[in-house]
Amino acid sequence: MELTADQRKQEQRRRRFIANAWMLMEKTGQALAPSKDYCQLLVTTEGVIWRWWKISLRRSAVVYPGEWAIAREDVEDDERLMGEIERTFGSDLKDQVIHLCNRSNDYLSKLPQKLLVQIASFLSLEDVIAMAHCSKAFRRCCLTDNLWRNIFLQHHKQITPEIEQLAAEHTWRKIFFTDKLRLQMLVSRQRSQMKQVVPIPMNGKEEIAVAEP
Repeated sequence: MELTADQRKQEQRRRRFIANAWMLMEKTGQALAPSKDYCQLLVTTEGVIWRWWKISLRRSAVVYPGEWAIAREDVEDDERLMGEIERTFGSDLKDQVIHLCNRSNDYLSKLPQKLLVQIASFLSLEDVIAMAHCSKAFRRCCLTDNLWRNIFLQHHKQITPEIEQLAAEHTWRKIFFTDKLRLQMLVSRQRSQMKQVVPIPMNGKEEIAVAEP
C-alpha cells in the first residue's frame, strides 16, 4: 500500500526523531553470503535505525540504500529487524539491542574491573559498602585489594614496607579496618621479624649474607 504525502512526511519526522535521539550504539558490517550487503545498525534512546546498501556486480544496476526506523517499544517484536541483526551480527548483539531498547542493560557491570575500581576509589566508605550489595560484579570489585589499597592510602597518607607486607598476608581490606593501636602493634612485630641484609667478608671478598636481627 502506497503512503500518502502526509503519511510520508509523518514517517520522515518519525525517522529523524529516532535518528537524532541520544546514541547508545553504532555497528557496521557486511551481511553473510550470498547477499554481502553493507549494513549499519544505530541504536538510540528512542529506537533502532537499520540501513543497508546492496552490493551489485552489474554496472548498469541502479541500487538505492534502504532504511528501517523502528520505535524502541516495537523493536523486540519486529521479527524482520531481529532476523537481520542476528544474521549479520550474531545473536549476542541482538540480545544486547533488546536490552538497550528495554532499558534493562547494566552498563556499569560491563565495564572492565580496573575501571570499576578506579571509579569506586572516588566514593565514600559508606557508598563503597552500599555498592557491594548491588550486584555480584560490584561485590567482586569492592573486595579487590587494589580498591582497598587506594582507600587505605587516602586515609593514611603513606604506605610503609611493613604495611605492604602485612597487606600481602592479611589483605588490604582487613588492614584498613584494623584499629590504629593494633595496626601499630602488627607493624612493630612485622618490623622485628623482617630480615636484614648484612655484608660479610668471606675468602677475601665481600659477599652479601642474610642474617636475623
